[in-house]
Amino acid sequence: MAGAGDTTADGVPEDKGMTEQTEHEGTGMTEQTEHEGTGMTEQQDDGEGTVRMTRHTNETARLRRRAFLGGAGATLVLVTGGGVWRAVGQGVFGAGTGPAFEPWDTWRAAGATGPLALVPAAILAANAHNTQPWLFRVGRARIDLFADTRRDIGAVDPFRREMYLSLGCALENLLLTAQAAGYGYRLTLGPDRSNPTHAARVDLSPGQRDVSPLYAAIPHRHTNRFAYDTSRPLPRATLDVLTALGDNEPAVKVFWFATGAQRRAVGGLLVAAGRAMNGDTEQAYDNNARWVRQDQDAIERHRDGLTLDDLGLSGVTLLAAKMLPPPSLESAGTAWLQVLGQQARTAAAFGILAVRDDRDDDHRMRAGRLWQRMHLWGTAHGLAMQPMNQAHERADREAQQGGAPTFGHAVAALIDDTRWRGVFSFRAGYPTVEAQASPRRAVTDVLL
Repeated sequence: MAGAGDTTADGVPEDKGMTEQTEHEGTGMTEQTEHEGTGMTEQQDDGEGTVRMTRHTNETARLRRRAFLGGAGATLVLVTGGGVWRAVGQGVFGAGTGPAFEPWDTWRAAGATGPLALVPAAILAANAHNTQPWLFRVGRARIDLFADTRRDIGAVDPFRREMYLSLGCALENLLLTAQAAGYGYRLTLGPDRSNPTHAARVDLSPGQRDVSPLYAAIPHRHTNRFAYDTSRPLPRATLDVLTALGDNEPAVKVFWFATGAQRRAVGGLLVAAGRAMNGDTEQAYDNNARWVRQDQDAIERHRDGLTLDDLGLSGVTLLAAKMLPPPSLESAGTAWLQVLGQQARTAAAFGILAVRDDRDDDHRMRAGRLWQRMHLWGTAHGLAMQPMNQAHERADREAQQGGAPTFGHAVAALIDDTRWRGVFSFRAGYPTVEAQASPRRAVTDVLL
């Protein structure tokens, strides 16, 4: 997806190798301790419903499939026009490697058992700007999901629409993993109406083990922001299968835009929305600079946000972006708009997920669950997919500022059905470049 305050990006604690967190007995909360270097994990139950986890970083976890060139101490020095730049520190060679990416490889071997073992899959879900706006409270037979409202996208998501869509995505991964682990479950959305951050409660019980292909796709699902193959249209049968994934979600409807004229209309609206976002200084900052991690050090320090490797930049442009100092907000916006235009032009189809009430958090989470399901199915069948929410983001900004609802009306006109409100847009097609993994925080960082 495209994703409180400025303290989030700067306030994520650095990983110093040791973390302790303690909660009172009998609350169902989780206590953790982390130590570096032993490659071991322990978990204890104190007998009062509290899960206690000790997590040890595995120094021998395998590197991701993208080869890390240069070794631990190697440094490439480029001399260009009198300037000397250190490439390794900028992540030129280490794309997709390092501790921030290990959750993709260790999600089924993290050493946790019981309900805690479901969380490593949940944190791999799609989410807005890779803000990872979730927190989990784990008990012996229950998991509660909370919104971490510090991790929003500011002016890009003023009503937290994308935050709750993100929570729905995490919830879908968690429930798929619960079934694969042999749990039955009872899901309650918004279990505490006095606390809107309490997004969902999952009560677990023994059940039938069900390992679905969607579950198997969890570690392979990545957002693909590169150009798609314009020579390969999406068959109508594929769109029908993706639509059918929402048959059990009557509160959510998929609208497709797959003809040439339809794609041009949606793509043109997205680019116009992107241009308007660039013209809004606050929204431009929250959309670009605030959540983009410019180098390897920032990636490992924050373990969230968008990396240069997954923005859809071409090879030469990507190398320049890594080697040169961070661009100005204006330059970053111009480059982003160029990539956005390419993304719009190469989509084989656009889709809009719509709900009855786009301000209802439950409806948003239901839409998020469907998006995660669709993206997992697309991953398993060789599709490339990417959220493209610029028109919704401008519509929300218009509503926040009390301006004319230009983009709100435009989205409604695309749907052309007053019973439904667009809440999430995306593109789909066939890839030309492999999607890149995104950094993820450790499980211990998202437990209450």
